[in-house]
Amino acid sequence: MDLRRWLLRYPYPPRHHEISDARLILRAHLFDLWLFLRRISLNLVSILIVLLFSAVVLDTAQAWPDTSFMTCFTRAFYMMTLEGVDPPRFEWLEIFVFLLPLAGLMLAGEGLVSAFTLFMHRSLRQGEWNMIVASTYTNHIIICGMGQLGCTLCLELTKLGEMVVGIDLDEDQPGVVTARRGRIPVVIGDMTLQETLTEANVQKARCVVVCSGDDLANIETSIEAKEINPGATVYSRVFKKSLADKINSALKFDIISFSPYATAAEAILSRLKSPS
Repeated sequence: MDLRRWLLRYPYPPRHHEISDARLILRAHLFDLWLFLRRISLNLVSILIVLLFSAVVLDTAQAWPDTSFMTCFTRAFYMMTLEGVDPPRFEWLEIFVFLLPLAGLMLAGEGLVSAFTLFMHRSLRQGEWNMIVASTYTNHIIICGMGQLGCTLCLELTKLGEMVVGIDLDEDQPGVVTARRGRIPVVIGDMTLQETLTEANVQKARCVVVCSGDDLANIETSIEAKEINPGATVYSRVFKKSLADKINSALKFDIISFSPYATAAEAILSRLKSPS
């Protein structure tokens, strides 16, 4: 990842309409569907187990003469959905007529309520929703600090098809609002804390860019990220690059430090030296 290219090419965050193309919207809707199915999957498996158990009992007891296992399974499903079926020939088997609808109602109802609550979290408790989304990511990029630089990186990396998670302490930060409008999950919390980085799923990230305006917080966060995930590439924004190099050397961490001011100065000097 050539971070210098991002610093020079995108000095300001793009506007919201620039990122809301059809592919991102389709991807977001498909992801919503996947989260919904994931949330109710345990309930669906439980319903299937109940139906299979009921079908085995009904088939073994020969509840209906000359019926196959699939017929018993189908009739168990009908009983669960309150569809009319011929009563079993043994009275003790009629308990399934009462138990199956009750089990189906409890399992299906709990799954639907759980899924509904999940989507309510997205609109009413954005932070919790973003943590759920971030937990599903792998091989993604984490941006710590949603200022002008962090917001720009989030939006442009998303345009390139990268999975990005942001971290910031202030939920009302303009960069946080802009990123969430672009359907980018942003975890709210202190980026120097291990629990905040874990909520962003740093253990499965391939790259972490720490770019807040606080040098000490950036260095502390970079070290924490490396301790959790030694294989991740970590970029740390610092005003005094020599300080970061000394700390990095002393602690034996492979952290890439950069200074936007130094980068801008190099770009200006290269242009001034150009013959054209």
